[in-house]
Amino acid sequence: MTEDEIFHQLRGLCAEILAVDPALITPETDLREELEADSLDMAELAVASGDRFDLLVDFDLAQHVRTLADVTTLVRAGVRAG
Repeated sequence: MTEDEIFHQLRGLCAEILAVDPALITPETDLREELEADSLDMAELAVASGDRFDLLVDFDLAQHVRTLADVTTLVRAGVRAG
């Protein structure tokens, strides 16, 4: 799976969880600052990402995620490792 394919799937998840237009979400969008994601939203995104890509989620690492590019990188690393 390419990074672009991962990003587009994550963007859909993020848009659904945060109830925003997917067009507002770029790889550099700060999920917390620009889209006002709180810790519960971020946990929900981590779980949904884990489910979508069949990955175990490291919640300590997930706490440091700021952008969708960060999430994409973590998922891609998990997909490669898995």
